[in-house]
Amino acid sequence: MPCPGPGDGSFPSDHTALAGAAAVALTTAVRRLAPLIVPLALLMAFSRVYVGVHHPHDVALGLLLGGSVAAPAALAVLAALALTGPTGAVVTAARAGGIPAVIWFTGRGPARRGK
Repeated sequence: MPCPGPGDGSFPSDHTALAGAAAVALTTAVRRLAPLIVPLALLMAFSRVYVGVHHPHDVALGLLLGGSVAAPAALAVLAALALTGPTGAVVTAARAGGIPAVIWFTGRGPARRGK
């Protein structure tokens, strides 16, 4: 099948871009879902070519584009969740020092609200 001419709106496939982004985000958040999610994203890409609304390069770039956009966002969320515990410990230790500027900046915390 020849490639469409300029102005054709099929490149890249937005359906597969969304499928790629969802696959990367979901498998980053819940790794055990990968065997289910990744084949579904690939099935979405295949179905767009099979029904004739996209060319293979449309869906290939759609998957790559969606996955590359979702990956940094998903990793940033995971990094924030991973740093929550250590950051909380540092803030608690800083509050325990009783320095007025630290307490003003971090707040009194749950243990001192009633005092």
